Amino acid sequence: MGADLYVVGTPTAVPGRPGQGAADADRVVGRAHAVSRPVVDGLAAAECGELVTALADLAWQRVGEGARCPECRRIAG
Repeated sequence: MGADLYVVGTPTAVPGRPGQGAADADRVVGRAHAVSRPVVDGLAAAECGELVTALADLAWQRVGEGARCPECRRIAG
């Protein structure tokens, strides 16, 4: 078993707009993005370049294919 190279990031909320995504345990709402490790919870840049809120304890590989950002999926696998 190898270490995960990527964790999940969810879209950040923009002031004046409702948030696009949130994470609750293993459930991701909205589009999931890949963020390179090491990371702590907080703002980070996803592999596709989008600013996201990274979740250090949720591995990218645990998110279903249908919930992943297509560009992050292309880059991170």
